[in-house]
Amino acid sequence: MQFPVSRPAISKHLRLLRRARLVHEHREGRLRLYRLNPGPLRAVDSWLEHYRSFWQASLSGLKEFVESEYAKGAPAAQRGRKAKR
Repeated sequence: MQFPVSRPAISKHLRLLRRARLVHEHREGRLRLYRLNPGPLRAVDSWLEHYRSFWQASLSGLKEFVESEYAKGAPAAQRGRKAKR
């Protein structure tokens, strides 16, 4: 199998993923098979949920503000810039 990175680089990445307990290694003869361990990722996802909710609400508020400003027409500062061009 061809990869855009070297075998040593792949081995290093897999070693780091094993140390972080993000993958499980299973050996079958000379083969090493890896399986994702979703547990640690679920913990991160749970921790991030608060921030997702915050940013979703903030971005929704920003979207509403921008759309209401756009509906009112271009702000005076933008009209002035267009005239100078």
